[in-house]
Amino acid sequence: MRSKGFKPLIIIAGFICLSICSFSLAHHLGWLAHDSGLLPAIARAVYGPDVRQEITRLKRAKELSPEIPVITVLCYHEVTPDREDDCMNVKPEVFRQHIREFKEAGYSFIDVGDLRRYAKSPVSLPEKTLLITFDDGYADNYKYAYPILREEQVPGTFFVVSSTINKDNRLTADQLREMLSNGMKVGSHTVNHEILTNMNTEEVDFELRESKKSLEKILGDPVYALAYPTGKTNEAVLNKTKKYYDMAFLATVSANQKQTLFTLQRYGVFSWNKHIESIFKNR
Repeated sequence: MRSKGFKPLIIIAGFICLSICSFSLAHHLGWLAHDSGLLPAIARAVYGPDVRQEITRLKRAKELSPEIPVITVLCYHEVTPDREDDCMNVKPEVFRQHIREFKEAGYSFIDVGDLRRYAKSPVSLPEKTLLITFDDGYADNYKYAYPILREEQVPGTFFVVSSTINKDNRLTADQLREMLSNGMKVGSHTVNHEILTNMNTEEVDFELRESKKSLEKILGDPVYALAYPTGKTNEAVLNKTKKYYDMAFLATVSANQKQTLFTLQRYGVFSWNKHIESIFKNR
């Protein structure tokens, strides 16, 4: 004799199957690739972060710049639980969430040293490769971001304004040396964070040369990566940069712009980027 509870079980099983199929269809059609609401939360839990937009951009970037490693690069500034109204600040728990979502999406993490080696090698980087950078050298990078990077076993690259080292709310020389000894990398963000395209040739040379010299003296390690202040550069600045560095980073992303090792694109990350999908909408 058939159990009285058998029919309800069939109904429940059917509902579950229908729900799964509905979410699969919605995900396939891109309906869940938004950054708020119940459906995106369920989709993220079931499928992981949706990074199709970025994969498409990387393929286009590789077509435009086949001679260099093309990767996803993020640019953070401040990471602190304070300053709710600061658009450049990302809360520590959100920063950790970003890392875990990238892991969930299948990304590998590298630093500028790895990028430098790959640039000289015929071996290609995996399609999903991420480089995390920080600009300006804020003290909260050491207090909040650095411990998270260590706990998550992810490298970070810190672009420091050399004249601000040991100043209020900035990284100290001891902190930089500690981070370097624990797998982080340090790069130049010039001496004074002046916009290089507004300077004459001698001034540009000073900003690039003296920042590198000062950082290498503090670290006892080569400094070969630069982040242009505000991301601005031109032909004269590029020529000077090539004299002192092996690579340099912008502060924006353009899907249809050719890249070189001295015009590497980065996504700025801001306070409103709660999940990684929204980062890829930044330009």
